[in-house]
Amino acid sequence: MSPARDPGDGRADTARIFLTAWLVYLLFLNPMIPNSVAAALLDGAVSVVDTGHWEARHAVSYGGIDVARSGDRLVPGPPPGLAVLIVPVYAVWRLAVGPARTDADFIALHVVATIVISAVASALAAAQVAALARWFGASAWASRASGLVFAFGSPAFLFATRLFKENVAALGIVAAWRLAREPGGAGRRALAGVVAGLTTLVAYPAALAGPALALAIARREGGRRCLAFVAGWGPGLGLLALYNTWLFGRPWRFSYGAFTSLPEGAGRATFVVPSAAVLLKLLFAQREGLLLYSPFLLAGVLGLFLWRRHQSPADAAMIGAFALVLLFISASWLTQFPSTATGARYGFLAVPLLAAFAAVGLDYGGRPALLLLGAPSVALTYLIVQAGHIADPAPLLYAAKTFVSGTGMAVLFKEILPRWIGLDTLHTLLGRREITGAELPALLGTVRGWRLVGNQLLMLLTFGVALGIVGVVLRLLWKPAGTARLRPAP
Repeated sequence: MSPARDPGDGRADTARIFLTAWLVYLLFLNPMIPNSVAAALLDGAVSVVDTGHWEARHAVSYGGIDVARSGDRLVPGPPPGLAVLIVPVYAVWRLAVGPARTDADFIALHVVATIVISAVASALAAAQVAALARWFGASAWASRASGLVFAFGSPAFLFATRLFKENVAALGIVAAWRLAREPGGAGRRALAGVVAGLTTLVAYPAALAGPALALAIARREGGRRCLAFVAGWGPGLGLLALYNTWLFGRPWRFSYGAFTSLPEGAGRATFVVPSAAVLLKLLFAQREGLLLYSPFLLAGVLGLFLWRRHQSPADAAMIGAFALVLLFISASWLTQFPSTATGARYGFLAVPLLAAFAAVGLDYGGRPALLLLGAPSVALTYLIVQAGHIADPAPLLYAAKTFVSGTGMAVLFKEILPRWIGLDTLHTLLGRREITGAELPALLGTVRGWRLVGNQLLMLLTFGVALGIVGVVLRLLWKPAGTARLRPAP
């Protein structure tokens, strides 16, 4: 069904998908700061509000990782875009609570930033996926399914539970593509360029989407609309060039060349032909594999091949090119700097676009394709999300073990809440390695063991109640509007 024939349902679906994703994300929030990238961005935002200076004042607290040297000072290493979004959040926080000084303050600020930025970004991206899929010609059910599977069967779910920049950048790209795709004049195409340009301030690889979008617009609508897009795209790149010049001396010098903790020396990075092993790792490895954890993206690949049938040739060609170039550049980087491989961040910027075309593939494969590809995506993603931070080299095995020990609960309920209220459970005891799995049967025969079981059941009940409340809200949200009962005429 085309969106033009069903605009009301399309708008209602995007709103419902956003609320569904955001509410579920709240249940799985992980308060702990995920990595030094998030810590550096929080540090930069706090420093700007507290002192008016862009710097990494608290770098020692997170080991000085992901910070760069600019002259005689340290600055956050990642691009500044996400920190700019955190600034108003912290400004309100500072007025209400006070300045962030301790580690506990930063953790609490991280929770607030995750709720209002990261979770919202993933939920909005899921809604945009469904809306874009309808403009690509997918049916209502397939568009809805692709948005929901993207929300819960891709790294978007993981990135929504703690502060990451990748889902914010992915939202910018899919929103820019939708602005460039929907009917409108040169002003809408210029706005698409503005969004795409500003997204490069969040994640450097987002710049690759600009040429792809420009070529898609030129092929579909002609040079004038393409020039409007480029005019909107340019200022974002200009801001990035000014930022690089201010801190690192040249418009083309990025922060990675000044990192203090990258042992391989990122300043000497060049494009190298990626090894086949790295390419396979990005797709299928336990830690980085996009297709391993989100096999429903295969439906997106199928959708790209069906583009002629669905009348979006320019979009399909450019999205496919963007995904391949992004994959190859990420693989080139990891071939030179293998120590930077930290998960499914690489290639994620193309995932919302592939998910939109997955709806086209689902229309071709039908509901069996959704069951075959979507269900494993959601199951594997849930397995990873409920595990929380995974430092283990075999993340799938670790996630399975913590799923069993934590009885499938979210991190907030199986680890964080018991720690805050001082309640020991079987899971917290296993997590502290006070006992091993082999010792567990003997412990269950003691009074202490049964007390731990009771505490864990209490947390499981709490998690179940929270799930039930969200379930009731979602049931009301997705309940079709009933038809009015006809009354007999007098």
